[in-house]
Amino acid sequence: MISVDTLLTQAATALVDPLFVRWQKLELLYYLNEALNAVITYKPSAVVARANIEARGNPVALPDDAHMLFSVEQIGAVRGQFTPMETLNRFYPDWRTSQGQPKCWTKAADELTWFWLYPTPDKATVIDVQYSQLLTATEGGELRMAITYSGMLLDFMLYRAFSKDAENASEAQKAATHYQVFNTALTGKATTDRVKQQALKQAAME
Repeated sequence: MISVDTLLTQAATALVDPLFVRWQKLELLYYLNEALNAVITYKPSAVVARANIEARGNPVALPDDAHMLFSVEQIGAVRGQFTPMETLNRFYPDWRTSQGQPKCWTKAADELTWFWLYPTPDKATVIDVQYSQLLTATEGGELRMAITYSGMLLDFMLYRAFSKDAENASEAQKAATHYQVFNTALTGKATTDRVKQQALKQAAME
């Protein structure tokens, strides 16, 4: 967990504005929420949530706080099985109108916050899904995010704060430096996580 108040205090200290005069808390909160969106957009797995959805037809929409679907873990009593939409279109051209007990799920590449079941459920069916979750920072709250992201969030906040006076060359340079640190840390972590994931998959195959 990451404390929102701690991030606000750290940003104010770095800006030499401990009383939040030049940069008020609401402004810094806005920057923090921009930082969260930037992190989750680049690395969706930064925040993973799991939820049960009651499906009564197609398509099935994810909760409002969803950024994108990762997987369908369970369809009623059946393990969620992904089937490419191209396969369904080719071998089961009427799949969108078929009804019954769903056994698989599908989605197009550009469908991020909804998916389809096949066959379409003929009665209410509980679906267990995993998805990338969008977060909203509020004063006094906590972010359900690994502490390793706190430095990245702070650097993005400082980048936005210093950009406020970007007509000043010194402030513009500070902003650029903090953005570069943020971007390097985020892309570096994404690369490291991919390597670890590949290593785990390789170990499981051996």
